[in-house]
Amino acid sequence: MNHTKAVPALRELNNRVGHYLDRALSGIALVAVHEAGTLRGHWTDVDVRFRVARRARDAGELIRDQIDLLPESRNRMARDQRVRRELWRGVVKDFSAQVAETET
Repeated sequence: MNHTKAVPALRELNNRVGHYLDRALSGIALVAVHEAGTLRGHWTDVDVRFRVARRARDAGELIRDQIDLLPESRNRMARDQRVRRELWRGVVKDFSAQVAETET
């Protein structure tokens, strides 16, 4: 086996794999940061619900106040889902772009 040809080929492969992993991990890191923010949002939502519940004078007011909070919670969850979907699309796009780059 000719080592003078194998070493540059291994270096090129190493560079491509390193670049591929860097892009993949960067995209996944963005998803993880978003998910951490989403969890903070859920905890904030729970905190707001408990504060509102403590102020309720009776069961009827408690139920009405909690129902009033539903649209805001639903909108936040839908927004989080849209962002999550776009982030994952970016990760898939990075994978696809990287595969296309290595094929040429």
